[in-house]
Amino acid sequence: MPSSGFIYSIVITRVDTALGIFKLDSTISQNSLVIKSGGFLVKANYTIKISISSKSTSTNSANQSFQVSRGRIYKNYLKTSYELSNFDTWFSSAQLYKADGSKYTANNPFIDEQSTQVDIDGDGQEDLFYIESYDLNINPTPNPPPIVFMNTGTNLIQTPWTGANIKEPHSTKILIGDFNNDSLPDLFSLVAVDPPYSSPPGFLNTFDICNILLNSPQGFTREKDFTDQGFWYTGCSGDIDNDGDLDIIAFNFHNQSNGVKSRIMWNDGKANFTIDFNGIGDIPVVYQSELVDINNDGFLDLVIIFVPTTFPSRVNDFRVLWGNGKGFSLTNSSSVSISGEWYLMNLDFTDIDADGTKEIIASGNSNNPVGSGAPIYFISLFKSTDKGKTFSDKTSQYIDNNTTGRFYHIRVQDIDKNGQLDIFSGEKRDNIRWEWNGSKFIRK
Repeated sequence: MPSSGFIYSIVITRVDTALGIFKLDSTISQNSLVIKSGGFLVKANYTIKISISSKSTSTNSANQSFQVSRGRIYKNYLKTSYELSNFDTWFSSAQLYKADGSKYTANNPFIDEQSTQVDIDGDGQEDLFYIESYDLNINPTPNPPPIVFMNTGTNLIQTPWTGANIKEPHSTKILIGDFNNDSLPDLFSLVAVDPPYSSPPGFLNTFDICNILLNSPQGFTREKDFTDQGFWYTGCSGDIDNDGDLDIIAFNFHNQSNGVKSRIMWNDGKANFTIDFNGIGDIPVVYQSELVDINNDGFLDLVIIFVPTTFPSRVNDFRVLWGNGKGFSLTNSSSVSISGEWYLMNLDFTDIDADGTKEIIASGNSNNPVGSGAPIYFISLFKSTDKGKTFSDKTSQYIDNNTTGRFYHIRVQDIDKNGQLDIFSGEKRDNIRWEWNGSKFIRK
């Protein structure tokens, strides 16, 4: 070590993109140095270049280069489907491209129901899995394979589906989770196919089946069908009984029409499921559901919206079914009062005041009378001050200017990583976002 010390430089880049992830120019007068570098977040090869020279004699210098290879990135997928639906990345449809480099302009997966974000190839970047929507005038209903858009770091490039064949791929909701405990994300699809407009009366006698795509280092090579036919419009997943694996709840929207009961699917840890109808089997017309621990007691609670009566007037029944690790029942639940004119499209949750009871953030649209204009899209917040016994609408207190243009997926998380919670549309191009300012969500 020269008495005057060294000048040194460290530069780290990704080999595939030449993207610089770390650079440090400094001086040192000690015999050893330890540097902790972040940035190795993507599966790739990285080049590290180190240059060093004496401060007093520049010709006394040395250079060293070597490579670091980062393998598959693993994420904790043993979480509820709700937690895993708060994705890492906020994508825009402007980022969608076909394989030939042209813009993808068909349907918009960020405002369709049947899409999700998941790291398909384990490179640390979320990709897009999408069941493309179709024209309801087409008869018979088309049955295309999924579309995947692989994340390059800047854009999403359409890639041919190479996974298993899916008998009925038309998902209405896709649940992400590690259902067989192999540390890889699997996809459970609830399927409810809208029939063509030209379908004959009584189309509700035709029903669909759910499926699960099981992941592997080679991709989604295994598919399993669940043969009970229904109109599987909503469901959710999580470790209901706290045994270390993910259970599934699946709701048949038309269970009163065809007698196929909604169910809890208890997992044995290897994606083998035991069906249980108790408590929820006969709840009619459930159209939104999530599993979340509302009261912070260590058990997942089930939040649902269902419609017990539709004629002569539509009634919404909005409930929190309290979890005990064994199941759920309407007899052990709390009600949230909402208008029968509301159609809720998303359920989100946060504990904004850290009182141990999560607030429910519901979003959807309110149907105007026929012929009076387009639906009004809104965000509403319901809060409990008695540990979940009752919930009150506190929208005016906590959300500024709560109505907006059309959206579908609404997410609640700190998407811009500035320490403040956001409420925003899943389509970044919509530019619909509220941000928490310490006392209220303000429209940005």
